[in-house]
Amino acid sequence: MPRKAPRAQMFQPYDALVGFRDLIKKQEKIVVSYHELSEYECEMLNQIVYQIEVGMMIRVVYHNKGEYIQIEGKVSKINFDTKMIQIVKTRLNLQDLVEIEIL
Repeated sequence: MPRKAPRAQMFQPYDALVGFRDLIKKQEKIVVSYHELSEYECEMLNQIVYQIEVGMMIRVVYHNKGEYIQIEGKVSKINFDTKMIQIVKTRLNLQDLVEIEIL
């Protein structure tokens, strides 16, 4: 008589590509070298921020814990009152942005 697996174990997700999800997460995060903004760059960044709308594809470089990270994705939310932008699932403070490119 075949032995049955416990019911909870039957419904556990199966990951056929072990380690693939971790590799993809590493690819999403690209560390960029340090960059200090000039007054002109701040003005240009401000102009681009006000052109952004929900649903646009953008690429941003932002400061996070001592490093600059580049991400690309669709704008899910943007709120000028709270100075927050959400790109896919990543929430960012507009003051942390260093570079923005509308794709």
